Formats: sequence, C-alpha cells, structure tokens
Amino acid sequence: MKRTAEIVLSVIGVILNILLILGVFVFNTFLSDEQLRSELEAEMANDPDLAANGADITGIFDFLNGLGVFFNIVIIISTILSIVAIVVVRGNRKPKLAGGLLIGSAVLVFLGTFLIGWLPALLFLIAGIMCFARKPKVQDQHMHDQRDDELRPL
Repeated sequence: MKRTAEIVLSVIGVILNILLILGVFVFNTFLSDEQLRSELEAEMANDPDLAANGADITGIFDFLNGLGVFFNIVIIISTILSIVAIVVVRGNRKPKLAGGLLIGSAVLVFLGTFLIGWLPALLFLIAGIMCFARKPKVQDQHMHDQRDDELRPL
C-alpha cells in the first residue's frame, strides 16, 4: 500500500516547521540589533501604562530572546522526528512507528510553541492518525472462496 498522503502531509508540515524556524530566527535577529532595541526601549519607556506598572523593558526583551531560542529548539526536534517518520513510512515499512513519531511531533510542536505551531501540528496529527488507521488491503474474498472450493472433496 502506498502511503503518499501521509508523506505529503508530513513534508508540508516539515516545510512549515522550517518556515517557523526561519521566522523565529529573524525575530531574534531583530531583537539582538542594538539600535533597533534601543529605539524600541525608548518607545516603550514613553508608554505611560508600562511606566505605571514598573515594567523592566530590558527584561522583557531578554525573555523574548530566550523564548525564541526555546521555540527553535522545540521546532528543530519536531522537524527531526517528522523527517525520521517520513523515512520510516516510505515503502510502508513501519507505519505504526511513523504514526507514533508524527503524533509525538504534533504534540511537541503544538504545546512547545504555545499554540503558535498549530498548523504543522495539525498536519502531523492527521498524518499520524492515518498511519494507524489505514490497513493494508485484504485480498479479494472471491479468490479465497475459489481456493477453498478447489480443496473440497466432491
């Protein structure tokens, strides 16, 4: 049985994961730019709501930078699991293992990115469920009946 649908869904999910990795990397690059960061800090310091609450603007940027690194690590692990699942499901070798890897990858990217990676997670979940649900086609029942008739005594 061909597992084309599972492979296509997984490849699309991997591509979306790679786009998420690039997006987080670009976001972290902008946060690391000192000129942009100082301008944003100056703008946020002028905000009366933030000043009234006593928010530490530098702490906010450091937190966002650390969160971006965490997101990238989670997404990279999810991408590796998904690629392994694609390799395993090719040729219908071990669809149960691939299904488990894809569902694990879906949960990891969904919860690890705080729901930002919902689309690749959904694609991995659907592909993982398909790996478990699709069974190999059974041979035609008529062929079995014919073989049984040949073996029956008259």
